[in-house]
Amino acid sequence: MFKRSALTVLALAAASAAIPAMAASNFYGIVGVGRSSLDANPASINDYALGNGLTTSSTTTESKSFGWKIQLGMQISNLLAVEGGYMDLGTAKFTNTNNRFTATGNRKADLFNLDLVGKFPINPSMSLLARFGGYRWETNSDVPNSVGLANKVDNGFDFKFGAGLQYDFTKQFALRGAYDRFNGVGSSTTTGDSKVNLFSVDAVLKF
Repeated sequence: MFKRSALTVLALAAASAAIPAMAASNFYGIVGVGRSSLDANPASINDYALGNGLTTSSTTTESKSFGWKIQLGMQISNLLAVEGGYMDLGTAKFTNTNNRFTATGNRKADLFNLDLVGKFPINPSMSLLARFGGYRWETNSDVPNSVGLANKVDNGFDFKFGAGLQYDFTKQFALRGAYDRFNGVGSSTTTGDSKVNLFSVDAVLKF
């Protein structure tokens, strides 16, 4: 409840701050791709299996994944912007061996976010970026039970922060190296509550 209320306050604050900038058409789009650290937690998967009809359970995981994002930004001032949109954190794979079968499952995660972004110029073309925001995540996971793998969907709200470096090639186009840190994604009762890192290269197109 606290996370959801705080996220609502953040959204209202960002929207209120953005209203004066709308008339100036300070909008821009962002598309990024990179490496996600999304994983699946073996202990959570084993606990789920043992609580759903299996007597033994052992799980191994693969924690590196491909992630991408598409965002819309609005420059409020020379130092502050609002950015939000969709992020796909990729797919984590795991193999579960239990007393009835061995199976490979997936855990997929995506989210919608809203961030306040600070921009700190180093020179006329290069800037440091710092961000703080909130997001609503959803995971879609395979989990083992007595008859095979079942699908479970979990969702929730949490906070994120990040940093980056932006280089402006022209007034309309820039590239970023970006880092996003997600405080929590997933449920400990299914495939785990993960802290996820996303390292990406982002293209910025100013409208």
